[in-house]
Amino acid sequence: MAKNSYTRIASVAKACEIIAIVAEAREPITGNEVAARAQLPAGTVMCLLMTLEDAGLVEEMRDGWRLGIKMAVYWARIRSTKEFERDKLNEEIKTIGGDAR
Repeated sequence: MAKNSYTRIASVAKACEIIAIVAEAREPITGNEVAARAQLPAGTVMCLLMTLEDAGLVEEMRDGWRLGIKMAVYWARIRSTKEFERDKLNEEIKTIGGDAR
């Protein structure tokens, strides 16, 4: 089935946008700041932030919101997979007589 035939879920798109806003902030960011950047009502943003916190994707600090530890776990898993793939390719290059750098 063609990828474009699937309906996008607006609330998931909003949650992804909120994660991106929190990720791009250099310091913890308040819910009101997230709402302003996302151009969404503060109540909607707070409901989404709380849901994301329940999933471990963001966490509330004293002075705002930041990415949660689960995001670091996901990043570490991706990095590990990429390093494994790189090492495997380097081994394949060595077996065919190339110079893996």
